Amino acid sequence: MSVLIKDSDTIEKIKKIVSTNLRDDGWAELAHIGSLLNTNNINLKASGYKVKAFFEGLDNDFDVSIDTQTNLPLVKVKQSMEIKSPESKDSSNKGKKVPLHLTRWANIHQKTAVEALSCLALSERWAYKIEDKNYPKPILAKYLKWTFVKLYREDKILFSNGYASFNTGLVDKFYKPIYGVFDKNKIPNMQPWHFVGFCVAGSSDIASRILANNFSILPQRASYINSYDDVMYDYTLPVDINWNHIILENIDRLPKVLLEQICSGAFTMEEEGSLSHDRKDIYLSELRMFLEKNPMRLSYISSMLNMAVEIAKSRVEWNYKTAIPVYYPTDDKVHLILPLALNINEPEEISLALVMTKTPANRYRAVTIFTLDMAYSNARLITKPSSDWLIAEDINMK
Repeated sequence: MSVLIKDSDTIEKIKKIVSTNLRDDGWAELAHIGSLLNTNNINLKASGYKVKAFFEGLDNDFDVSIDTQTNLPLVKVKQSMEIKSPESKDSSNKGKKVPLHLTRWANIHQKTAVEALSCLALSERWAYKIEDKNYPKPILAKYLKWTFVKLYREDKILFSNGYASFNTGLVDKFYKPIYGVFDKNKIPNMQPWHFVGFCVAGSSDIASRILANNFSILPQRASYINSYDDVMYDYTLPVDINWNHIILENIDRLPKVLLEQICSGAFTMEEEGSLSHDRKDIYLSELRMFLEKNPMRLSYISSMLNMAVEIAKSRVEWNYKTAIPVYYPTDDKVHLILPLALNINEPEEISLALVMTKTPANRYRAVTIFTLDMAYSNARLITKPSSDWLIAEDINMK
């Protein structure tokens, strides 16, 4: 049964779903949000709403737009002009339900900023196997996006004399920290801050001079690792996994080859990339329904995943670096990921990453599954992965 759609608790839940699934331009694809709402027991269509019309009807809470390149509808949580600067004595970032994103906080051209940061930072691969000219350096774009969210949550953005600054967590070729510098936005009713530039302390550029003249203490980088458990996986502990929930909730992340094998002769698979947003939403719902009504097929996927987990645990026993820490912005925690090999013809080919968390009862619980590009970008928030299975140039974006 679907929950009541427009009560305040549900609206806050929808805001969280939208805000944690934004693209790097600060917008979320409406089709993807519609699918996520269904998996979270918020069925707009069953309640008589069309997805786009629903969000348009909540114009005090959400902005709706159209992607000029794909012509697909987009949504984001409406910027609250009541957000106070941490310069105010009574302001606090703690307890905020919706994370604040850089593009809502500052007037910044994301693509230009990412390019500038990549030129200043220590050389690193910021794209996957096939580079998309329309979306260059996706790893760095996501890194900047979620690093800012983490810094905001930790109150590590510093303010002084009408300027703001944060530590990007990256370094230049001399391993000097790189900072983002901002001044007050002079355009009314817009983001409160305006991007000046990235810099290292002691340089001669404008951003560096602002930093030197206004900040006696420089910003600290985000903190992720708090304990041994954050970086080391104990392969001797039991693992609890609700595969049915994970599979159905993340059906779009599963390899198409695997789904074709499972659904062969009973369900017609479609190429998701060629579908309209409405058709993709319907298609994924139909696929979930098909698997729910065919428990043996669903069980077969679970069995394959269970075997992949056992192999991954053996791999961790052989090499502890197999388990990689990742930051998961949804719950603001660090988890460990394990590689899942699902291609029976290519046993060394990794298809997915399983996200694990350690419980107070000294067990592991599976949280979700990541595609490899998701796994890499979330791992990169903490540090550049040193792994034999999660390598940027080997990853094809799903």
